[in-house]
Amino acid sequence: MNPEDNRARWLAVIRHAEGTVKNKNPYGTAFTGAQFDNSKIHDGKVRGSASGYQSDAAGAYQFKLDTWTWVNNGNLPMTKENQDNAATKLAKRRGVDINTAPFTQANLAKLSPEWASFPTLAGKSYYGQPVKSYKELLSVFKGFKPPTFVEKVNTRLDKKHSNVKTKPLVIPEIRKTENRNPFTELFIKSLQNITNPHSLRIGR
Repeated sequence: MNPEDNRARWLAVIRHAEGTVKNKNPYGTAFTGAQFDNSKIHDGKVRGSASGYQSDAAGAYQFKLDTWTWVNNGNLPMTKENQDNAATKLAKRRGVDINTAPFTQANLAKLSPEWASFPTLAGKSYYGQPVKSYKELLSVFKGFKPPTFVEKVNTRLDKKHSNVKTKPLVIPEIRKTENRNPFTELFIKSLQNITNPHSLRIGR
């Protein structure tokens, strides 16, 4: 598996575990599911859940404000690109390079102090919070389909020309054709005429 696809699968697992994937825009989802404008910086707003938890976590990977500013050396806009890069850096800091790392229980356990929804080797949350099982997360990793080359190109075009309405790039279907020499075609037709008695004409 190439590094880009491996990374995409890992990031999909984190979004699933953190519960943000359920929203239309995971990157604009804060703790409790509240939505925010992720083209702007982290707002640092503390939100409370019905179960009694409170957090200022925001974004697809639920960054707390202090973590977000630390990993980015400042409070950057919470764009998709910035969030994906920040999550990759945090994972690497914990000893897991998600560009190349295999999906194992040991690697999940290394990341459990970073994402509370990841299980330790004992199968529990590092912080005593609700946790996802290794089996469930493995299913997400295996089932995730990274974007195709065409989808990646279309995404980059949309980003580069955000003020222009572009048509999606479509790769034309390539069909295999039998390339015959025209003299061969003529010869085959001649043989068909000879072998077909109804095509024979007797001249006077």
